Amino acid sequence: MPGTPDPAPENGVSFVVPVYNKARVLPPVLDAMAAQQGDFPREFIFVDDGSTDDSLDVVRAGTAGWDNVQIICQENAGSAAATNTGISAARMPFLKFVDADDLLTRDATVNLLTALRDEPDAIVAYGDRAFFPPGAEPDLSPAPASPAITVTAAPLAPAIRNSLFNPTQFMTRTETARACGGCDERVVFSQEYSLTMRLARHGSFLHLDQTLAYLLDDSVNRLSNNQGRQLQRVTKAVRLFVADYPDLDPALIRFACRRNAARAWRYARRERGAGLTSAWYRHYLRGSLGLWRDPVRFIRTCEAVYDH
Repeated sequence: MPGTPDPAPENGVSFVVPVYNKARVLPPVLDAMAAQQGDFPREFIFVDDGSTDDSLDVVRAGTAGWDNVQIICQENAGSAAATNTGISAARMPFLKFVDADDLLTRDATVNLLTALRDEPDAIVAYGDRAFFPPGAEPDLSPAPASPAITVTAAPLAPAIRNSLFNPTQFMTRTETARACGGCDERVVFSQEYSLTMRLARHGSFLHLDQTLAYLLDDSVNRLSNNQGRQLQRVTKAVRLFVADYPDLDPALIRFACRRNAARAWRYARRERGAGLTSAWYRHYLRGSLGLWRDPVRFIRTCEAVYDH
């Protein structure tokens, strides 16, 4: 059984785990969650997103005897909607997301929690990740020393540039996740990128120099293995973010256009054989020089390169 909660509710952590057809890989994920060190109060929220395999049975069996477990079943709506369901159900002040095929090191949660509690202006703490092959058992032992922490006071530009972390790598404040609107459910099969950008408008980020999450490198259901599809989701998330927040710093809008035009050009050159006379190179030049009128429309054109 996971640890007994202590009497300080301000320490509480809600683990949010969207689940879709992960029966094969769930048992070690549950074991790693149960082994999380620390005396903080905790609850475990599993959102079964319409699984058609035995995932629900595996969760029920694997958490039998645990305290404070919520198992929520919904029709398949995608990982963003499932994550938002978990955010809405959370009763603790901190959220620890876990992908249903990733493993947490034993001190991952307590280290993230400590970092956020020590920096009240920070709203996200995240660590590093490593990959492990099927059949391997990564070493989830605690780190020998406390991790070094780097503060990013203005995290929005880095969040637009790249996905800074996957769900298992980070923790945030429940109140802030709700205030920012959670994940953008219009980007159905991606949750962390839109949530990261939305959170980045509300405070600083903390990076812990420690591997906190181990990702199975060939999960049969990890949609991000399809690079074109993943890049399309990333570009769509940025487009919707820029559309939703037209009051963004103009420099950030220019950066978003330039970044996505460059990404689209590299993909067109690599996957479609586009050359310097192609429309994609001209689009890249327009992005680099800021030669566009409507940034949302411009980014939508970048998104189109991945349609094929």
